[in-house]
Amino acid sequence: MHYLGLHIIDWAIIALYLAALIYIGRKMQRRVHSTKDFFQANRSFGKVMMGFLNFGNMVSADQAAGVTREIYRQGLQGVWFQNLVLFITPFYWFTSVLQRRARYIAPGDIYEHRFESKFLSGLFAVYLLLASIYGSSIGYLITGKTMQAVMLKPPAAYTMAEKQSVAAFAEMRTMDEAVKNGKLADSLKPRLAVLHEQEKRGIISGTISYLDLVTFYLLYGGVTAAYVIMGGLFAAAFTDVLQGIMILFLSTILIPVGLSKLGGFAGLHARLPDEMFRLFGTGVGSEYTWWFVATMVLVNLIGLAPKSFTIGGSAKDDNAARAGMITGAFVKRLVMIGWALTGLIAVALYSGTLSDATFIWGTMTQDLLGAGFVGLMIASVLAANMASKASSSLEWSAAFTKNIMLPLRPQTTERTQVLIGRIVIFIVLIGGIGFAYIVNDIFVVFKYVLSIGTIVGPSLWLVYFWRRLTTNAVIVQMLLSILITVMVPNVVPAISSLRTSSVLTSTTHGREEHITVKAKPEDLKAGNAKAIGESITKTNREEPVGVYFENVVHSNPDDLHSPLVGSGIFRCQLWIIGLTGVDLTTFSKAGLSSLSFLFDIFFPFIVLFIVSLLTRPNSEPILREFYARVHTPALADAEQDALEVRKRFEDPSFVERDKMFPGTNWEFWKLTKHDVVGFALCWVGVAAIVGLYFLLTSIGS
Repeated sequence: MHYLGLHIIDWAIIALYLAALIYIGRKMQRRVHSTKDFFQANRSFGKVMMGFLNFGNMVSADQAAGVTREIYRQGLQGVWFQNLVLFITPFYWFTSVLQRRARYIAPGDIYEHRFESKFLSGLFAVYLLLASIYGSSIGYLITGKTMQAVMLKPPAAYTMAEKQSVAAFAEMRTMDEAVKNGKLADSLKPRLAVLHEQEKRGIISGTISYLDLVTFYLLYGGVTAAYVIMGGLFAAAFTDVLQGIMILFLSTILIPVGLSKLGGFAGLHARLPDEMFRLFGTGVGSEYTWWFVATMVLVNLIGLAPKSFTIGGSAKDDNAARAGMITGAFVKRLVMIGWALTGLIAVALYSGTLSDATFIWGTMTQDLLGAGFVGLMIASVLAANMASKASSSLEWSAAFTKNIMLPLRPQTTERTQVLIGRIVIFIVLIGGIGFAYIVNDIFVVFKYVLSIGTIVGPSLWLVYFWRRLTTNAVIVQMLLSILITVMVPNVVPAISSLRTSSVLTSTTHGREEHITVKAKPEDLKAGNAKAIGESITKTNREEPVGVYFENVVHSNPDDLHSPLVGSGIFRCQLWIIGLTGVDLTTFSKAGLSSLSFLFDIFFPFIVLFIVSLLTRPNSEPILREFYARVHTPALADAEQDALEVRKRFEDPSFVERDKMFPGTNWEFWKLTKHDVVGFALCWVGVAAIVGLYFLLTSIGS
């Protein structure tokens, strides 16, 4: 018995899982008596609980589906959509300690105390709330589209308009394949261009779903909010134990079934061209070139500065913070290998047949799993997303409650603060729906979220290690970065004259290359080769893309001579670079993204250093207190911990002796044997993960 594309057993499993979450949230509600309980679980978590909490916070099904989606589009190189954090993992050995040693609750506390500025604290809180809306929209987008793919309409239920949409999409895919093989007649090329234009606008699609995205977003956001609103970080952590197990199920279940259908690894290699197994892109159309990945790693490292004082501050001491974060991170890196393999299997099974690559996970679930298992997969997808959203939502809530509301109403009781925090969680989770509805491309959102991270990342790195960093420098840098990264990119698309400007709607020239590959069975079937393994020539082409706007389309999709219109996010960074005379139309899509990221990396640091050296330092007592915290290892005993911090505050010589460069403004501490060995072992782990990827590319070849 089916309802809206799902078996009744699947609906029962989903309902049971959601009921379990609400039960845990209700149970944990009894432990919440203060904001410290609600936001940090009273700083009581040991290594095991911190491992589950960090794993749940780092992993979400939108990442799994996003990786497979990018591999479907770009081959194995698409794994860098998420795996760029692999090279950042060793730095968690230190950032985890810094977050715990800060001894703050809310993200903006560091600005209020270190920089003596309630304004800066509030500004950071506003930034974090905005960034959370953008970030949560990725989860909404991918989870919604995965669910849409599972709840597909059968062709017999299509309306006439839906039939026409699916037929036009099939026509476009047939023509695309003809272009690749050099067999499309010139007379049909205008028709293909029109179909591509319609696909960009969402007019044509290869599948039709029962599920309405907005309805799903509201239900999904509401349930996620419910259990964390009740139990706070206690609920988030304990549900992460259940959700961690389900994430492992999510990451592995499709692999044996898919490989069996393909004939094992040998069958996988037989179905896919060799370039699909390259870890870095090199040719035309490659978006994950080594230089683009390198810039993404750098910009992500900056954006992941130590600023998580809710989750990061919930560990009972330094060792629990370190062990929990590193364990959670490396388990995620291993799980991601499963996502990569799932993506390659998806390419072999569905290459060129899906209207939206984001549908992959849902399509595979529907095709490869039976009743009951489909419900478990859906529950696992929801579990993975809710785990990350639940814990991170507490940071948004703490930011508003402690850094915006409390300075305005300092007499607010703890009980009222918890109530306000719960309301904020609900509002922000629902607010992410709006952005998800506007932006339909997860890769665009992902790159934008990385750029937003550079608004605060540079100052949050420097604040721990450079004593000379000043309040005025941070204010100037944050305001300029918000203007360039948030305000202009969202305001320009709303102005009609700018959206249709011939300058701002410039596109790249596009590129084409001819590559020699070994023929696969489908090439033999299509008449492009006489034998499997024969060398044949294929054409790869990168279509022109918008330089300043993420998407540039014709105002009339049926008329390729109609004026161009920009849509999506406006890349102000590239516009500023273009003012210097650089011809951006000659760049590839990956090149434009890399250039934009380079601006995001260097511009904030330049502003911070220049303005800091030109403005007055912060007061000495404030600096002494902050760096006394940073140089004092966190202890589980709260009273002893406070005494150790006080000792270093009253006698700065303890801090000076701990510094790598005593007598200077640089606050790096002397590395201990524990620091060095742990950091080195993390890099060994990174090398092992990279080795596993290369092993994956060779099995069955």
